Amino acid sequence: MDTAELTRDAPAEFAFTDEHTALRGMLAEFFVDPGETGWRRMLSEVGADEIVFDTGNPDASATAIDLAILAEQAGAALFGGPLLPSVAAGVVGGAVGDAALLAWLRDGTCTAALATGASMSTNAAGIDVTVAPVWHAADADVVVAAGTLDGAPAVALFTDLGGGLEVRDGLDLSRSIGRLNLRGARPAVLLSGPDAAAVHTALGRRIDLVTSAELLGVAQHVLDGTVEYVDKRIQFGRSIGSFQAVKHRLVDLLAAVELARSAVYGAAWRLAGAPHALGTDIDLAVAAVLSRKAALAVTKAGVQLHGGIAITWEHWAHHYLRRANSVVALTGSPAEYRRRLAELIDRRDA
Repeated sequence: MDTAELTRDAPAEFAFTDEHTALRGMLAEFFVDPGETGWRRMLSEVGADEIVFDTGNPDASATAIDLAILAEQAGAALFGGPLLPSVAAGVVGGAVGDAALLAWLRDGTCTAALATGASMSTNAAGIDVTVAPVWHAADADVVVAAGTLDGAPAVALFTDLGGGLEVRDGLDLSRSIGRLNLRGARPAVLLSGPDAAAVHTALGRRIDLVTSAELLGVAQHVLDGTVEYVDKRIQFGRSIGSFQAVKHRLVDLLAAVELARSAVYGAAWRLAGAPHALGTDIDLAVAAVLSRKAALAVTKAGVQLHGGIAITWEHWAHHYLRRANSVVALTGSPAEYRRRLAELIDRRDA
């Protein structure tokens, strides 16, 4: 058997295009100072609405790779806009095929929140739901709730919140969370049964990609800032970055970040080309494990290598430590995703 026959079915190698590079540069420049209306500006001026709401739509030019780039840059900037809930709203809107449903979200005048694991029940007046946490609860106009309705898979889009969304304090001060408590609500969209199960799966894939890419951005930013700091911090007449123990630790962190980067964009590439394949779910689980491990390790080390100044809540490294731990607490630890990965591999090899 020759080399050509051995590699005949091998997938093509992934490489970033000039468009990807330009998108990354544009977003990095935007996130330097997004301002108080950053979310609205990102959708309208930067034109990220297609990436946020249409990724996965066969007729859209935006791909999962573009979405990963956007999420990574948002994580690096510790951006507090409702990216994940809006992506979820886009999945729901695409499932029902109603473009008008998302019109009031596309320009940023209205914002969405997201609740997963919601337990909903029906009554004579409508639907009862109580769920926490709710992502980006502050100032949210609509809530995407994914979970069960009377025990069966369901996804609902609630537009009439009637004061039922309560904002609560969380670990990450740059992102609001809350609790949703509605009685007799009538959702604008309600999917149940097989349709809801398909949307659940699509939502899970998008959530995994966005959170993994965001954590990659967090890890990369903290690593860059820490390297810059240890190069300037002088101790015993030398920069602490010249100490061998510090060098070795930074190299280990760099390896973890680069491994996570390969996994995240490999998963994005697979999601763009084969969104329903079992291999895509495996790649997403690998990316989730590695990005979470990298973000937790890098943000912890960043605080330690900055010394006492990073212990304070006001220091930027502490903010990133909170973001990393918050995302992991809300979406799942590396151990949980390793168990999921093992289950997927067993299913593949069965």
